[in-house]
Amino acid sequence: MSSDSWLSKNVRPMMLIFLTVSTWLLILMDSLNLEFGVGSEWIDLLKSLLITVFISYYGSRGIEKYQYISKK
Repeated sequence: MSSDSWLSKNVRPMMLIFLTVSTWLLILMDSLNLEFGVGSEWIDLLKSLLITVFISYYGSRGIEKYQYISKK
């Protein structure tokens, strides 16, 4: 990136890490049968966000690498 801002360079990886950790925490809480309930609408939202972020992050990284290689 041409920007010198730390946040602009790291927002995609931070969101990917946050959503992945959140998903794993919910999976662990459900697996351990803790008295903790999450509404199905929140699970659907988290699932949609996680899929979108994974596809956009790795898809954009792939496009960036392809553009870099094709310029050589």
